[in-house]
Amino acid sequence: MSHPNPPSVLVVDDNEDLAENIAEILSDVGVKVRVARDAASALAAFDECEWSLVITDVRMPKVDGLELLTMLKERRPTTPVLVMTGFADPDTVARAQRSGAFGVVHKPVDLDELISLIERIADADIPVLIVEDDVALCSNLIEILAEQRRILPHPATNVALARRLAAQIDFRMVLLDLRLPDGDGMTLARELRHRADGSIRPMILMSGYPEELDRASSADDGFSFDTNDTDANDINQIMVLTKPFAVPRLVARLRELVPDSPRP
Repeated sequence: MSHPNPPSVLVVDDNEDLAENIAEILSDVGVKVRVARDAASALAAFDECEWSLVITDVRMPKVDGLELLTMLKERRPTTPVLVMTGFADPDTVARAQRSGAFGVVHKPVDLDELISLIERIADADIPVLIVEDDVALCSNLIEILAEQRRILPHPATNVALARRLAAQIDFRMVLLDLRLPDGDGMTLARELRHRADGSIRPMILMSGYPEELDRASSADDGFSFDTNDTDANDINQIMVLTKPFAVPRLVARLRELVPDSPRP
């Protein structure tokens, strides 16, 4: 793994042998690794520096991994957190996603896939916000976007987390569901439409309810919607995807609106 600034990973697991094994393998490929045995030591290490990625087990004494995930996201919501578990029941996965997890992986961890993920995160410099409360779709979108070169997806399953993320990250693009559990997607879209420099932020709206798109299109708020890709390179147009939608169409539109431009 060759990077001017090697990626850094914080591994949190009370299973000392497993944590040390992951740390050793990651260190061998050039990753800076630190191991924490519990939530208290993890929080202390987390506050010491910026981490490329945090990997935490779910089942730990006193404070479990999902509680730790919430604490980490309260401290620094911009840091991706990967949850690993040997008991990935649907409720655990859903709780992790709702708390802002980058993903959930099963034990034993596929270390080749983990190394590949860390390499992509280290190479990513195009942050994209995903706001979607359907945890299965949100997880799927994370996987799809994470496979795209230089793109780092940041998931939020509710408006509150999306706003906290947007306050700290200058997102290059937003994928946004119109129906959210704690607010209106169009209201959030208006808030996120412009970047700090005043430029328009590319945006894709998603909905399984066509009547919501009709109401949004009829509003006199300066928004221009594109439901047919008639002007794919016009960032003033907001692309609208009706669920279920074709993944290739989403990826193509993403690359049109956020081209693989030279690094700053």
